[in-house]
Amino acid sequence: MKYYQQTIADVISALATEMTGLNSAEAEKRLQQHGLNALQTSKKINPFLILISQFKNFIVYILLFAVLFSMAIGEYVDSVIILAILLLNALIGFFQELSAHKSLEALKELSAIKAVVLRDGKKKIIDAKQLVPGDIVFLEAGDKVPADSRLIEAVQMKVDESSLTGESVPAEKEAQQISQEVQIGDQHNMLFSSTAVATGNGKAVVVGTGMLTEIGKITTLLKDTVEEMTPLQKRLDLFGKKLGMVVVGICLFVFILSFSKEYLANGISMQSFVAFLFIAISLAVAAVPTALPAVVTIALSVGVKRLLRKKALVRKLSSVETLGSCDIICTDKTGTLTQNQMTVRRAWTLDGEAKVEGIGYIPKGSISRELSPLLFKAGLLANNASLNLEGGEWKIVGDPTEAALLTSAAKANLSGHTERQNEIPFNSDRKLMSVLVADEGHKIMYSKGAPDKLLDRCSRVLCEGQEVPLTDEIMDMVMKQNDSYASQAMRVLAFAYKKTASQAEFREDDLVFIGLQAMIDPPRPDVIDSIAKTKLAGIRAIMITGDYKATAEAIGKEIGITGKSMTGIEMEKMSDPELIEALRDDTNIIARVVPEHKQRVVTALQKMGHTVAMTGDGVNDAPALKKANIGVAVGSGTEVAKEASDFVLLDDSFTHIVNAIEEGRGIYDNIQKSIMLLLSGNLGEVLIIFWAVLFGWNLPLTAVLLLWINMVTDGAPALAYSVDPYGKDIMLRKPKAQAEGILPREKLVLLGTLGVVGTIIALVLFSLYGGNSTEPSEIVKAQTMVFNFVVLYECVLVFVIRLGYKVPLFTNWWVWASVFLCVFLQALLMYTPLNEVFKIAALSLAEILALGLAGGVFFILAILYQLFAAKKTVSL
Repeated sequence: MKYYQQTIADVISALATEMTGLNSAEAEKRLQQHGLNALQTSKKINPFLILISQFKNFIVYILLFAVLFSMAIGEYVDSVIILAILLLNALIGFFQELSAHKSLEALKELSAIKAVVLRDGKKKIIDAKQLVPGDIVFLEAGDKVPADSRLIEAVQMKVDESSLTGESVPAEKEAQQISQEVQIGDQHNMLFSSTAVATGNGKAVVVGTGMLTEIGKITTLLKDTVEEMTPLQKRLDLFGKKLGMVVVGICLFVFILSFSKEYLANGISMQSFVAFLFIAISLAVAAVPTALPAVVTIALSVGVKRLLRKKALVRKLSSVETLGSCDIICTDKTGTLTQNQMTVRRAWTLDGEAKVEGIGYIPKGSISRELSPLLFKAGLLANNASLNLEGGEWKIVGDPTEAALLTSAAKANLSGHTERQNEIPFNSDRKLMSVLVADEGHKIMYSKGAPDKLLDRCSRVLCEGQEVPLTDEIMDMVMKQNDSYASQAMRVLAFAYKKTASQAEFREDDLVFIGLQAMIDPPRPDVIDSIAKTKLAGIRAIMITGDYKATAEAIGKEIGITGKSMTGIEMEKMSDPELIEALRDDTNIIARVVPEHKQRVVTALQKMGHTVAMTGDGVNDAPALKKANIGVAVGSGTEVAKEASDFVLLDDSFTHIVNAIEEGRGIYDNIQKSIMLLLSGNLGEVLIIFWAVLFGWNLPLTAVLLLWINMVTDGAPALAYSVDPYGKDIMLRKPKAQAEGILPREKLVLLGTLGVVGTIIALVLFSLYGGNSTEPSEIVKAQTMVFNFVVLYECVLVFVIRLGYKVPLFTNWWVWASVFLCVFLQALLMYTPLNEVFKIAALSLAEILALGLAGGVFFILAILYQLFAAKKTVSL
């Protein structure tokens, strides 16, 4: 039922209540019927399910199979090591997500609100959660609206609905019936749960509680919204599946080939079957980047800490890099792009126009030229707001528009209040407010209001300090100036005064017009630069707001969000294909929207193949925040928005979103570097084993040596990449396309080339040092040479890969430390009794020099290839 279209009597009748309220028995009955006035949150997070989710990865599945098979054939050491890696990775992700995750329980803060209600014909204060439809409630300035209600009475009532509708100016409320169908922001006889009364007082009847309120509907949208996988999750999942298929294919090929040769030569035996199967499994372990899950998790965790230093709190670990992949940011206007603080920008009299400087409610700033002090004095005295310094911040009580007038008066060096002797309150018919004050021994009346309404009550105008007749020409001049400000989406108030001899003359007529003050909720000081940076980074910004179209366009023009605009009503008339076409046609400003509109825009953009980030602070942003690939809530926003988001900015600066994008791109680069290092090394290991089996040679690397390489030589440097610095051009690149894999084509070609070069050198060394011999000691020597070359080859790769990302050589001492650690551990293996455990030999000085020569050849070839590839890319 649309209560705003009904008369008060019809609403009372429909709810089966009375103007004296419900009795206690009826209220209890309705409470049992409708339930508590509280929001139902989604299911609580199960820590066990969070832990299990850490294992949902194709690469992890392969490694778990390797663990089970190793245990089945008695290779307990190998299985324990692999399992330890997997558990460590899972625990890191588990604790990171569990500590950052908050359920929607914060929505239940509603239960802490108190409400003044008529019960049994008497006013009572009860918990808001005990309210039921039909209750009569009373509200005054400062109260939070406890439930959706239809106004019965309203006195100078204005309600801040910015968290629900996105409008920065409090909505005026009245009890009159509305005949036509209107959106939430225009339902002036309704009060909505979670909004706050800014001025005045009122009496209302509760029409909806709990999940049947407008905020309850938004909560339902949150519960029904399916969260999108992040680009990293999608790419790693696809990468894992492709890698898995390749690994399985190679392993089957090697197993079948080896087993066939053995069968033809010596017949079949269970021992040989298990032995060849173990070789195939070892090859799988070599092919799979064992350290990758841990590397990705730790890289993301490091990113979380870096982002925290940059005022961004991450709620979900896997979402860290997604901002680096996004190509569209859908941003709310009020409180995100703007300060959510009305600010006077221009002051005008017949003497001229002045520009008023300053930020928000801070009472500091210059006025570009001197105007009549009466203009600012009228704004100061015809005012019911207050401005106070609390905890280092200027806080307001009352209407933000009136607070803006207090601030402009302070900038004109006016402060304090004189004795107020009478007041004519503002109402929506007159659109005026007047006060009578005792000022400097005179009784003076000051009025403010809509320019056209105030001019009608003026007979004179102040010009150069003198009162002159108000002519039609002057009225036209004033209205022309008013229209100019209005076209810039400014809210304009006019001011007038007159001296009175007695209370009887306190009437809104025969006034002296003073001038105009034009105000707006201004952009944040850093937003313009931030929007410019996103453009350089190839990211499109779309403003989606509940505010008026003209206001949104004016703010957009000022901060650099340009293009076409449309309203929520226009969107409702569009089919999904038409909406997609409009968005494709450079529509970057969408005004007068409701929550469903925001979610629909995000969905349409995702269907177009975009990775969408959504920023916001209000209840109305929450469904779209959750639907978006990455949701960013600002710190001063509602708990609803924060709980629906992936990131929470600890302060409201838009700049931190840009910082987060840069951080996300850097994290993605570091993960790419780690994957390249792991796969280049693993590809070399697989090719070495593959070709050795194909040629009928002895195995150049045993299972335990492969595991050592994967654990130590691969893992340590790959982890060190997690804290690598980022390239200087990171915010000058275009976002990654969704179709692009975890590694772009040029990186895959580089990876393959380096793997093939390393394999050739390793096989040459194996052959030269007796790899094909039947003597066990020569075979061990050859295996030791290959083993050490692979370690050296991967140490060289650490620096070759960094050069491709334009990272300075002598940065990140963790990388250098990891390489020295690998060399030290190799020496420890060879020249201690551990060499017998790993079945390797101690190398002579000549053999070490030969390894150094082989490593040098590989390094030179790798650098030459990179230079050639870079030159080819530039020429294209």
